[in-house]
Amino acid sequence: MSAILDRISERLGRSLPKLEAVLFPLHRSFTYRVGIVLILVMIAFVVRRLIGPDELGVPFLTFFPAAAISAVFGGFWAGMLATALGAITATYFFIPPYSMFSFAFRPETIFANMVYLLDEIVVCSAIAALHRFYRITKDQNAELNTLIQTIPDLIWLKSSEGIYLECNPAIEQFYGLRRDAVIGRTARDLFQGSVAESIHRQDEAALVTDGPCTTEGWVTRACDCHNVLLETTTTPMRTADGKFIGVLGIARDITERRHLEDEVRARTVELERERAFLTAIFEHTGDGILAVDGEGYIALANHEARRLLGIIEDNTPRRLAEFWPDWPAIASGAAERGEARHDIEAAGRVLALSVTRTGELSETRYVIVARDVSEEHRLADERRELDRQMFQMEKMATLGELTMGVAHEIGNPLAGMKAVAQSLQYEDDLPMGASESLQRLEAEIDRLGDFLHSFHGFAAPPRTHPVPCRLHDIVEDTLFWTRKEAVSHDVAIGLAIDKYLSVHADPNQIKQVLLNLVVNAIHAMPHGGALRIAAHNENNNVRIEVADTGGGIGTDVLPRIFDPFFTTRATGSGLGLAVVKKIVSEHGARIEVKSRSGHGTCFTLYWPAASMELPA
Repeated sequence: MSAILDRISERLGRSLPKLEAVLFPLHRSFTYRVGIVLILVMIAFVVRRLIGPDELGVPFLTFFPAAAISAVFGGFWAGMLATALGAITATYFFIPPYSMFSFAFRPETIFANMVYLLDEIVVCSAIAALHRFYRITKDQNAELNTLIQTIPDLIWLKSSEGIYLECNPAIEQFYGLRRDAVIGRTARDLFQGSVAESIHRQDEAALVTDGPCTTEGWVTRACDCHNVLLETTTTPMRTADGKFIGVLGIARDITERRHLEDEVRARTVELERERAFLTAIFEHTGDGILAVDGEGYIALANHEARRLLGIIEDNTPRRLAEFWPDWPAIASGAAERGEARHDIEAAGRVLALSVTRTGELSETRYVIVARDVSEEHRLADERRELDRQMFQMEKMATLGELTMGVAHEIGNPLAGMKAVAQSLQYEDDLPMGASESLQRLEAEIDRLGDFLHSFHGFAAPPRTHPVPCRLHDIVEDTLFWTRKEAVSHDVAIGLAIDKYLSVHADPNQIKQVLLNLVVNAIHAMPHGGALRIAAHNENNNVRIEVADTGGGIGTDVLPRIFDPFFTTRATGSGLGLAVVKKIVSEHGARIEVKSRSGHGTCFTLYWPAASMELPA
């Protein structure tokens, strides 16, 4: 049955176009459709009358062709109209008792006539379906043909023998050949030399791969004699059972695309080179560069930034606040002003940050440039210290010039006082103990003279005479002159010094140091307290501590206590600790101070120990 329908479809496909050319309006106009139905039914009626009643026993059979032809040219409903008219005509004119004519009729043929009527309906439906299929196929073929004719690509179809069966206008334009000159010929008939061989190899490649095969090649275009690059895809065509029937070829001019690809490739290489260059700059710059998103996660960091943060290269998302706790506050300031600069301390380093906000508010990003300025800060501190020392030296020089005159004026009365003390010692009727007091007075006058002479050191190189001396005796002598003042201030003095502990020092100068420290300690406790003096050996030095329980020294004052003329007491001169610092430095010793407001102060001296034993 399938084979029969295929044959009918094939024959209709060949015959209908010719009839359509003649009867074109019939399937376009309702009037013509009805007219052709009536004409065909009348022709069938006349034929049936001419045949007679005994030639064909089934009257419906006569009207079958009319209904079928109506279905072909008028569609399903035209066929049904012809079928209905034929049935009415046959029943009325050729089947008793309704017949107007005297034709013989056998009752047993009624069932057969009904079967024929149903067959006619089925046949009309089938013809109408074929008719619709034909029209759909025709429209699709027309659309496909329009597409093939208008597409700019070269399209052709070859038989299994390599003969061109079809080609589109792009082929004609490209090769300068007419369609009728191409159809029915092979590539070797149309082209010469390498072009024909190249096309032949493409067809063979499609057969070998048993699938689409794409090749590229330069071909001379006939219309302008330019060489163009064609991308050719050949696809073998096979029937459902795998039989090879031909080759479909599509070729496209990709010259411009190739030029663009080459430009893109060259540009890509250039961009990659620039990217590598910028990456090298980014990674090896001396500053740390980071990109941080709005949530504080580090999105990008160069080598220096990772070193400053101590990040090991991994893919773990890290928040910047893990390394810089102050980051939220810094980011807030940058978000408000667009940029911010901060100096922070992290991992023992001082970092100078330049933060810039980028992106919209909904997608805020921060770019951070971090520079390790620890060395710069250290050098700045050293410069400040050097400036301070230079200023100190200038003040000391000024002080020296001032005190040289003062010392000269005081020195003359001291000389007279010393002469009086010496002459009194030779008196015979001195009270008991007066001679010893006069000797101590003479010694103090000498010490005061040496002290005044030491002011010359602020302007001239100092002259010290360090010798081994017993520290206990020096401390006792110092306390002799300060004990009364300590008692008047209700200050208890505690002493913890070995009698045989010796230091290498100028006796008068170390006594001056201890005297200044003890007097300052007593003055720091106007309402009473405790003063403790202790000493012990520590490596090659003697550690001497002078500690009080006074009000202590404020942190803002502590760095300046050794500056000349700096004092917190209304009656102070500001020279005592400056002299102490100077004497300590001249002896190669050092002095440290620890103090807390409300908890007292402790001065610690590290004085070179004597290298020889003292006599008992």
